[in-house]
Amino acid sequence: MTLTISPAGLDLIFSGALLFLIGLVQGVVIPKFTNSRMALSAHLSAVQSGMALMIFGVIWGLLSLPAFWHTPVKLALILSMYLIWLGITVSAMTGASKALPIAGEGYTGSKVSENLVTAIEGAGVFLSLMSGIAIVLGLVLAF
Repeated sequence: MTLTISPAGLDLIFSGALLFLIGLVQGVVIPKFTNSRMALSAHLSAVQSGMALMIFGVIWGLLSLPAFWHTPVKLALILSMYLIWLGITVSAMTGASKALPIAGEGYTGSKVSENLVTAIEGAGVFLSLMSGIAIVLGLVLAF
């Protein structure tokens, strides 16, 4: 089997490389955040999610999905990784901790920041689950 990288795969690889770079830069400024422990979580989330997006880009051509699923799944995958990172970063900046209680222990944000982080994380997790299911299904159908 020949592995080729599709245009959608290139989009995933670029999006992943950018998120990876964002995570590296964020790692330098961790002490500047209100909750540095949460900022470390955001840094690690960006680096790991960036690597995952790049891997998904490499294997994208192996998936056997209906053609009309390709764009929505690709966009959901990219958006989910960025939303999860963004939610953790907003939490690190504001001290919001309801949605992320382990790294947020000892911190409390305003009602607005708590609700914002909860909404961002909820959307990111939902999109991540949906795109993850689609990718696993695409791999199962391919083999």
